[in-house]
Amino acid sequence: MKSYKDIFIRPPKPLPGIPWIEDNNKRGEKQGEASEEKASGRKPKMTASGGGNRVFHGPLISQMLKVAKKYPVERSPAEHQLMLSALKLFPVLMEQIDPPELRYISRMVMIESWDRGHMIFGTSGFYIVVRGSVRPCRNTQSAEPVNLPVIGAGGSFGTLEACEESDSDANCVLTQEPCEILKIPHGSYAKVRKELQGQDFALKQNLVQQCSFYHDWPRLSVQKVANLLQMKTFPAHHVLVKEGRVCPFIAFIHKGECNILQDIGTVMKLAKRGRINCVVVGQLGPLESFGEVSILTDQPSPCTVVTQTPVQAGIIAPDKLKELDSVTRSLMRQSAKPTCGKLTEEEISKQYVRQERQKEWEHVKKTVLSDSLYYNGILPGIGKWTENRSKKTH
Repeated sequence: MKSYKDIFIRPPKPLPGIPWIEDNNKRGEKQGEASEEKASGRKPKMTASGGGNRVFHGPLISQMLKVAKKYPVERSPAEHQLMLSALKLFPVLMEQIDPPELRYISRMVMIESWDRGHMIFGTSGFYIVVRGSVRPCRNTQSAEPVNLPVIGAGGSFGTLEACEESDSDANCVLTQEPCEILKIPHGSYAKVRKELQGQDFALKQNLVQQCSFYHDWPRLSVQKVANLLQMKTFPAHHVLVKEGRVCPFIAFIHKGECNILQDIGTVMKLAKRGRINCVVVGQLGPLESFGEVSILTDQPSPCTVVTQTPVQAGIIAPDKLKELDSVTRSLMRQSAKPTCGKLTEEEISKQYVRQERQKEWEHVKKTVLSDSLYYNGILPGIGKWTENRSKKTH
């Protein structure tokens, strides 16, 4: 009886890999702060952050250290891709740098090797500790330590923004052991940002200039409109504009297609049977715009615009449109035309009948084709009619 507890009753085993609630709360607070900085649209000033508990090891990091010691012009395309994959392992970069910027940075980043007892000033760039550890200190010859934790592998210090010499005291560290440190010069980062901003503005300017309503516009007016554009991607079957409402924005389509729909109302009695009560009256494709007349004249849209495929477009919100001067706004009002005029009941009826006949013909054609294949023993996807087998035979 005394050994009964030892035989059958055993202490419960803790579940492996589940972090404490306190750690989750801290991690959630940090992610919330990073998301707020991203939503604000401004680049945070990267400063020192801890990371002594993280140890970066593995073949990818080892290969990155070898590649990063080469000059960027000596690296092959495969090595550039390796550097990009390795940089994605550092959360401090993924949280605060956009993917296009990270791709450019991976082509210019360098690795620096430091012995123990050397002082590094973070005013010339942003540093990430890959191997070893450093301790923040004051910019004095005595290397007086600062009341901050040691920065280990995965930690960072310095800044991506140019700072004054008076701020050098806050960005100084002392190596505690031989270190391998990744450096991103703030001058190169500023050049990357400027180049990407130039490419983005050129894309927006060309998008506005190529639209039919803006072909004959002067360059200065096109630039004013392009400065207000914000690129956005919409999924397929997304309603952009509803009939009878003012357009929520002006859109310049860059990629994708949209359908223009009009409500048939009480013209078709079939609508009462649960059929779709809209008819397709037109389409919008790349280098076309809509919404100018509705917003500038404050009139409801005569049609509904729905994305047929995923659409990438540059949009201008009504509050942003108020930033344009009166001359550019009047020029836009004169150049733009309504997306679709209001059709008569007879035109809607003809378009609806044509659309329904096309749907019926597609259904009959698909049914006859499938019956013919089945009658001849052809079953797509089965036996010799599989897709992979047909590709091999060709």
